[in-house]
Amino acid sequence: MKRAFIAGVFGMCTLAAHGEYKQINMNVFGMDCPPCAYAIRASMRGIQGVNQVNVDLNTGLVTIKLSPGNNTEMRQFYDAVEKNGFVHKDSDLLVRGVLSGTAKAPFLEVIGTKERYAMAPLGSGVDVSGLLGKPVLVEGVLPQSARGKVSDNLRYKTIVGTN
Repeated sequence: MKRAFIAGVFGMCTLAAHGEYKQINMNVFGMDCPPCAYAIRASMRGIQGVNQVNVDLNTGLVTIKLSPGNNTEMRQFYDAVEKNGFVHKDSDLLVRGVLSGTAKAPFLEVIGTKERYAMAPLGSGVDVSGLLGKPVLVEGVLPQSARGKVSDNLRYKTIVGTN
């Protein structure tokens, strides 16, 4: 009984430290026909952890919702766009991870991946000193990057502590 309790507590601690992408709103340039949208949708749906994909041809917006517990990386989404001959622009992210670094130079580590972003406020900054080393949910913008690259910087709109 004691072992089961300890294993349960350990399991909850592991879950609490897990990071993941929850939603990605990616602007894609060059989609101008239904087959283009279908190609992007099919490529995104082929990525493990993707739960839902919506493509709006009028705005070029691709909305990707991910399953809880995923360990998907941004590089996979960018590759899906590039292999279909399109260009990814800025992406709005809702991502869970752990803050590291310092209050003046924080980093978001997306646990379960090798991704780490230098954080900069999009508007007025948030005091992150009390969130360092803790799980957080971040809403922010990942700027457009060169083909084959993922930006190292995430401009955050909001950061909230999570359990």
